[in-house]
This record gives sequence, structure tokens and C-alpha cells, in this order.
Amino acid sequence: MKRKFFSSFSVLLVLLCVWTAYANVLSDDADVRAKARATVDQAAGCGDDCKLEGLRGDRGMLEERIEYDVVKHGRYVVVCRRALIVAGDHACEVTEQPSATRTPAPRP
Repeated sequence: MKRKFFSSFSVLLVLLCVWTAYANVLSDDADVRAKARATVDQAAGCGDDCKLEGLRGDRGMLEERIEYDVVKHGRYVVVCRRALIVAGDHACEVTEQPSATRTPAPRP
């Protein structure tokens, strides 16, 4: 009985891992990228007028991390996660942004 339960549990666990990898890493993430971009535009305070110099991203089974280099505003890092690991909408938040107290370099 224990062996059958353990086998069933193992199969269920493998299927959950495969689904998580598909849902969070292999599937289309256009909606997540759109939410992340809206989040960074709001944090930078430039709305739809934000222009990007660079963009880097990393997708994992638990989160998607995107780094934006926004012209005249600096580097922002946005992390998007699902409410439940394999289901639910992604919520995005800025985890790193330029310091507001940083002073610009003097011009020659």
C-alpha cells in the first residue's frame, strides 16, 4: 500500500514540475512582459513616453525577472510572480530602481 501511494505521489509530483516548467518558462509570456513594461513605465514616471536603451530578461519556474535601462531614468528591475506557483495572474513589482538621491555628474 505504501509503495503504491509513493509511486502515485511521485508521478503526481513529476507532472506538477513539468506543468510548472511549461506554464512559467516555455509558454508565451507576452502578457507578463506587457505587465512588467507598464510597471516600469509607472515607476520611472514617464508613462507611454519611456524609451529603452536596453532590456534583459530571465525566466524561471518561480518568477520572471526583467531589467530595463530607461533613457534619462536609469536601470529598473521588475520581478513578476504568479499568485500560486502554477496558476493565477502574474503580479509585477519593481525590486531595483535608481536612487532618487543620486546627483547627476557635473558637465564639463
